[in-house]
Amino acid sequence: MTYRRIALSCIAILLWQSAGLVEGQQVRHLPEVLPASEAFAEHQIDFLEAPDLQSDPFLPQQWLEPASPANPDRPPDARDGMFQKLTFRDTWLAGIGGDDSFGINDVELSTVLALPIPSRDFPLVVTPGFAVRYLDGPQVSDLPSRVYDAYTQFRWFRRYTPRWASDLAVSPGVYSDFEMGNDEALRITGHGIAIFDWTPTTRLAFGVAYLDRDDLRMLPAGGLIWKPNDEWEFRLVAPRPEIARRVYWSGFTGDRVQDWLYVAGEYGGGTWAIRRADGEPDTFTYSDFRALLGIQRKAIGSLDGLVEVGYVFGREIEYASPTADVKPSDTILLRAGLTY
Repeated sequence: MTYRRIALSCIAILLWQSAGLVEGQQVRHLPEVLPASEAFAEHQIDFLEAPDLQSDPFLPQQWLEPASPANPDRPPDARDGMFQKLTFRDTWLAGIGGDDSFGINDVELSTVLALPIPSRDFPLVVTPGFAVRYLDGPQVSDLPSRVYDAYTQFRWFRRYTPRWASDLAVSPGVYSDFEMGNDEALRITGHGIAIFDWTPTTRLAFGVAYLDRDDLRMLPAGGLIWKPNDEWEFRLVAPRPEIARRVYWSGFTGDRVQDWLYVAGEYGGGTWAIRRADGEPDTFTYSDFRALLGIQRKAIGSLDGLVEVGYVFGREIEYASPTADVKPSDTILLRAGLTY
């Protein structure tokens, strides 16, 4: 419909402008994370294709006030002022196999801003981002050579009592190959999470994530987060469980620079509006499951980084039109990211 296409174009322009990317850094014609990536991310909630596809989906990531006993939720790496983070991430899935091989290279740039709305203690966290996904194969399908994500996540964390809090987010975005107007390119994702601090070392989270994908509209989200000491962290939450162990291989033993080794699971993919080879509009959905091994450096006031390797399986490509589904062969994943 005409009014939806006009709204779609306005939102795309607003998202690009709000990202604040300098000329030359956008991917030519630039996640999650969270992510994001996430989300799903790091950055938006992790498992949602998006801004900071690796950030914690159940903890606030940015605050304006300095850390104090009055605001224990503020992470130690939060900056004073509006700007909080700038994240670059690249994820490569190798094209392995014959005609059903399917390689992907995801490049994403996002920034995190904190606005004192409704208050400085509980600000509105805004994460605009732009990503390009280069597609290689499969030969049995006519997928475009690349698709794009342009999104902005609006996220708000609020603590009500010393033990109860909530994490709410909505992420309007445009997901397409930018070849032709299609109402299906506009998608709105989000999540609503209730958080209960059971003990000083144990947190429970439960809620729902709205993915707005053709194959999966909604997904339960939640689980157990347990940090028994400063050396271990168990994030047994769906859909990205993670177990992390602090390591000292590079000699850093203080609180301002930490290295963490982790294993994690991830549900990947998304839905994009495209133009088929015959000129007809369509949408396709890609999904997979990922087992990851990674190492991450967390540095306060400096450059963070991560490197991951993984095995990708259960891959599937589905079209909205009556086109046969494609199940690409399993592959490997390499991911690297930097956050300032």
